[in-house]
Amino acid sequence: MNEFPDQPEILVVDDSAAVRKYVGSLLATAGYRVREAVDGAGALAALQTAQPDVVLLDVEMPGLSGLDVLRTPALHDRIYSVILFTTQSTQDQIAGGLDLGADDYVVKPFQAVDLLARIRAAVRSTRQKSALARARQEMEQTLAKLQKTQRKLVEQEKVGAVARLAAGAAHYINNPLGFVMSNLSTLERYAVALQKHAAALTDLLHTVAPGNEEQIAELEKKHRLRQINLDLPALLQETREGGGRIALIVQQMAQLELGLANQGVEKLDLISVMKPLVEMITVLAPPGTEVHWSQPKEDIRVEGSLTLLNTALIALLKNACEALGSTPGSISVSISSQQELAEITISDSGPGIPQDQIPLLFDPFFTTKSPDSHVGLGLTIAQRFIAGHGGRILISSDASGTCVRVELPSPPPAPQQINLN
Repeated sequence: MNEFPDQPEILVVDDSAAVRKYVGSLLATAGYRVREAVDGAGALAALQTAQPDVVLLDVEMPGLSGLDVLRTPALHDRIYSVILFTTQSTQDQIAGGLDLGADDYVVKPFQAVDLLARIRAAVRSTRQKSALARARQEMEQTLAKLQKTQRKLVEQEKVGAVARLAAGAAHYINNPLGFVMSNLSTLERYAVALQKHAAALTDLLHTVAPGNEEQIAELEKKHRLRQINLDLPALLQETREGGGRIALIVQQMAQLELGLANQGVEKLDLISVMKPLVEMITVLAPPGTEVHWSQPKEDIRVEGSLTLLNTALIALLKNACEALGSTPGSISVSISSQQELAEITISDSGPGIPQDQIPLLFDPFFTTKSPDSHVGLGLTIAQRFIAGHGGRILISSDASGTCVRVELPSPPPAPQQINLN
């Protein structure tokens, strides 16, 4: 009997029916499962269906010989063991077979005890190689997870560095900007008062010195009073708009500061996170827009910061609404999961984005919308926050609209505990 708790499988390849019958009976009696092949081609066909523990391979066969079988590329990465089955007159072939990767050989005629001992050794070798292959696979999977975790930590550090830089800049810009905007309002009031005062003085001069109109006109020309009166309102308005744009930039940069202060990681149900955000579409999108929402029956769990995810997803939903312009259209939002990946898909029926602009969408301050009301930091911030969670944002667009896919890692479900009481 064999020493293994299960029944190892042996593939016997020999063109002699008598040898196959004898060896098959011997192995079956010893507790092995046996398959047979009459030649090299049959052996390759049998190996394609299922791999045995050991192949007992005759060297001299018509058609494909045993050595030809060993030369087949399909056998190069095998785990099972190969024992050459040969006669005393083919020592050179035995050496060639060992060079081609055979594990052992048995010379005909053979002793049953010798054959069974070599079969047991070959099965042990196969089991050891299988265990090593499983260990290697587990090690590669563990290494891949470690590399993924490392990339996530590096990306989070990048996000943190960007956030700290932006938050510091926003803080130092915001204070002097407040003084500028406040002083601008005061300057605007003073300018209006001075214009009224200058106009009143001019009228008074015309009244008290009616014969000096030419001198009065010369003074106005010298001090460019008429040009100042024409330019001053426009200059003040442009300055106010520029300050407002800076304030908008600072406001978006402050979102990074908010995220920096809310990096606590927690387990989140992605459906519960998305539902209230999708309801915002009816407020942000043009009236009459159709909103389609799709979710799976089971919960989808992710790990991350609720504040950062909300900030990123709101930016993406807001973009979808703004893509429609003032014309009602349709927006579809769906959630799905596969293996260890959660996916959020946001599609709109807007006019689409030119293909040459798609690679630029995540660049800071790039925007396809009016620069007067959009800074171009929304997608940059969203991309950084999603990347900080180990995910990514993919955007595709054509004339029928734009589709945004957000991929987030989803931890595998915890193993169920079995109560043996």
